[in-house]
Amino acid sequence: MNRYVFQAWLFPFLGILVLVSLVFMLQKFLFWLPNLIENDVPFALSMTFFVSMIPSILVLVIPLSYFFALYRTVKQFQASSELDAMYAGGLSLFNIFYAVFLAGLLLSVFLLWMTMEVVPASKLEIQNMAQKLGALRATPSFVPQRFTDIEGITFYSEGQNKDGSYHQVFIADARENIHQPTIYLAYQAVLRKTQTGLWIQLKGGSQLSGSRGKPNWTQFDEYLIQVPVAFERAVSQLTQDANYMYMDGSTLYQKLHETGSVQALAEWSHRWLSPVMLMVLFFLAIPLSLQAKRAQKGSLFIVALLAIAAMQQSQLVLAKKISLEVFPWWYAWVLEALYAGIAVFLFMQVNQYGSLSIKHIRKVFS
Repeated sequence: MNRYVFQAWLFPFLGILVLVSLVFMLQKFLFWLPNLIENDVPFALSMTFFVSMIPSILVLVIPLSYFFALYRTVKQFQASSELDAMYAGGLSLFNIFYAVFLAGLLLSVFLLWMTMEVVPASKLEIQNMAQKLGALRATPSFVPQRFTDIEGITFYSEGQNKDGSYHQVFIADARENIHQPTIYLAYQAVLRKTQTGLWIQLKGGSQLSGSRGKPNWTQFDEYLIQVPVAFERAVSQLTQDANYMYMDGSTLYQKLHETGSVQALAEWSHRWLSPVMLMVLFFLAIPLSLQAKRAQKGSLFIVALLAIAAMQQSQLVLAKKISLEVFPWWYAWVLEALYAGIAVFLFMQVNQYGSLSIKHIRKVFS
C-alpha cells in the first residue's frame, strides 16, 4: 500500500514542481531579457546567469509542490472512497500517508543541503553577474532625425534600414584628440561595438576638414571612424566573506562561533526554516484537503492557497525584519512553532472526525 500511495503522490509532485519552476524561470527571464539584449550579452553568459537562479527557485518551489501534490492525492482518495476503505482496514491517516511523510523527510534533508551549500554559492554568482551586467554599457542606438552626442561626436541620420544601418548620415567630429573639427556626409553608416570601443563604418560619402579659408573636401567609398568608449566598467568580484548569506554552512557555523554575530545567528537560523516548514506542510495539507461530502467544493482549496500565501509572506517579512535587527532571530522560530502547532491540531481533528469542521473545532475550546 505504501508504494501505491507514494506513486499517487509522486507524479503530481513532479508535475507541479516542473510547471511552477518553469513559471518562476519565465518571470525571471522576462525581467532580465531587455537588459541582456540591450547590452548584447553573449548567449553562454546569459544561460549561466539563469541557471544560477535555479537553486533559489527550487528551495521555494519544492515545499509548494509537496503540499499541493499531497493535497491532490488526499482529495483523490476521498473522492474515490479509497480513503474509506483504508479506514475500514484499521489504518490511521498517518499510517496511510506514511510513505509521503518519509518522502518529506528526505526532501527536508535535501533542502537543508541546498540552503547550506548550493544556494549561498548561487546567490554569490548571481550577485557578481548582476554587477557585471549592470556595468555593461550598451551600443549607442541613435534615433533617426535627432542629433546624438557621444564622446565629442555628433551623429544625425535621416532614417534606419531594416538591417540596423543608417542612411543619409551627418557626423561632426569635434574630439579633443584631433587637430581640427571634421564633418562627414555619407550615404550609409554601420555601427559596431568592439573591444576597443565603437566603430562607425561609413559608405559612399565625403569628408570636410581644414580651416574656413582652406577647406579640404575628400570623397571616399568607405571610411572608418573609431570612437574609444568604455562599454564595460571594472567591477570587483565579491567573495563569500562579503556577506553571511554567501557563506556555505561550515564557514557560517565557524563565523558564528568566532564572532557570535547576531546577523550570523539569524542567517544560520533562517536556513533551517524551509526544511522544517516542509514537514509542517505534511500535517497541514491533509486536514485542509479533507472536507465533509456536503461541503461546498473548492472552499478548502481557497483556504489552502491563502494559508500557503500567508505562511510564505509572513516568513519573508519576518526574515527581512530580523536581518535589519528589528526583531530578534528567535521570532522566526516562534512563528514556525505557531504554524506547527496549528497544523498538528488540525491533523488530529481530521484523524478523529474524518474531515475538517468548524463545529468540531469549537468543541475543543468550549
